[in-house]
Amino acid sequence: MSTSGGLPKAVERALQIEAQAIQIFCGAPQQWAEPKCPEHEVEGLRAGLAEHDLGPLFIHAPYLINLASAKPQVRHLSRESLATQLRWADRLGAQGVIVHVGSPGASASPEQVDGALDLIVTSIGRIMTEHQGDAAIILENDAGAGARIGKTFGQLGAIVRALSSESRLKLCFDTCHALVSGYEIRTPEGLEGTIAELDREVGIDRLCVIHANDAKAELGTNKDRHENIGEGTIGIATFRRMLSHRALRDLPFILEVPGYKEEGPDLENVRALKGAAPLAV
Repeated sequence: MSTSGGLPKAVERALQIEAQAIQIFCGAPQQWAEPKCPEHEVEGLRAGLAEHDLGPLFIHAPYLINLASAKPQVRHLSRESLATQLRWADRLGAQGVIVHVGSPGASASPEQVDGALDLIVTSIGRIMTEHQGDAAIILENDAGAGARIGKTFGQLGAIVRALSSESRLKLCFDTCHALVSGYEIRTPEGLEGTIAELDREVGIDRLCVIHANDAKAELGTNKDRHENIGEGTIGIATFRRMLSHRALRDLPFILEVPGYKEEGPDLENVRALKGAAPLAV
């Protein structure tokens, strides 16, 4: 949800498109600079969420973050940025910060990928040791282009298992990323298998939010191209199954679709997703 014009605008825009759960960027998504939001905007956002009974609220981390980088300076900046985002999440009352953990490089060998997983674990462990708030780091599954970490639940599970005592480490499941990284979620059997693998590798109790996005690309292509709900290669039937699935139906579903005016999530997409639920909400 855009915060252009100030943080409270996210509430106004959510009401316009009949959204309940909200995801925002806290600051510019393509910059390292710390967010600068005056206290009256913080109070306005929190008051608006409470007044209209909206939430939960999530923050999406800046795209620059790369905890898997072989460059120490990039990892340092990534840790600082993620730690800052967590502090803002607590300040805004957000459930957590959704983050892509990054890539060691497009041509990384399997050994380099393993080494990158160790770097990620070290960085997240350090951040969470220093973080005194309640906000969670929420790992998002990745589309998988360029040796990006998180294309499989096995990779994400390796991070979670190494930090198993940290209850503030959660998971975001992105439907577009799942399909294009190789998970056949469009059939009943494929969806069940995907959820079973997620539970086995990460733990279903760690799953706290769904990124509900249709896809422009096909299964296993690693192309991260989102499409409007019901207009892509995933299709409305898959979202209907997910919204009625016992392991998923009570979770917040967040849209990251292009929108019919190319302005992001809109009323048409929200209504399409709600219309796929067993009981319209």
